[in-house]
Amino acid sequence: MSAPSSSSEKSSSIWSVLNVIIGSAIGGIVLLWVLAFVFDGLGSLRPKPVADAPPAGEAATPAAAAPAAAAPAAAATTAAAPASDLPVLEVTLKPDGPTGMAYDVKVISAKVGQKIKLTFNNTHPLPLPHNVVVGKLGTKDKMSEIATAGMTLPDKGFIPDSPNILTHTKLLQTGTSETIEFSLPAAGEYPYFCTFPGHFMLMNGTITVQ
Repeated sequence: MSAPSSSSEKSSSIWSVLNVIIGSAIGGIVLLWVLAFVFDGLGSLRPKPVADAPPAGEAATPAAAAPAAAAPAAAATTAAAPASDLPVLEVTLKPDGPTGMAYDVKVISAKVGQKIKLTFNNTHPLPLPHNVVVGKLGTKDKMSEIATAGMTLPDKGFIPDSPNILTHTKLLQTGTSETIEFSLPAAGEYPYFCTFPGHFMLMNGTITVQ
């Protein structure tokens, strides 16, 4: 009667051992999975690798710095010459044409800031006075307005007080001359003309500044 009981106890003992082994194996697998998850997550907290620092005493130089440094030099080569380095431009005007009612020079070319010495020599064959009035930049369409304003001013040489006038000679009688000196501050066209009544329509020219 004792044999069956002994066999049953042995079978129960084997299953107990197997359960322990299987439980331990499962527990180990779970533990390994947990550890792998934890360490992988902690990996994101590790400091990132940094670029090699330059040797002591040397500052890092951006790659784009070289072209930027060269820019001023390139700009300097294209800059206009200073006005002080430009030669003085000397121009002589006189009446021209069959009636003497025009200037012999119609276009004068100058540089920005260049000093101009303009001499008007009234060589008119008749005793007829003239002057030279230089208008400001872009006032060619105001010649008529300026000359008309001076028609009633013989005591001022027929030259009005106008903000559009840059400089001028006085009214010169035949056989006399005058030199005026000036410079033009910006590129463009500056008109010059005679303001003696009725003369500006034929007696005019342009100073072109570059």
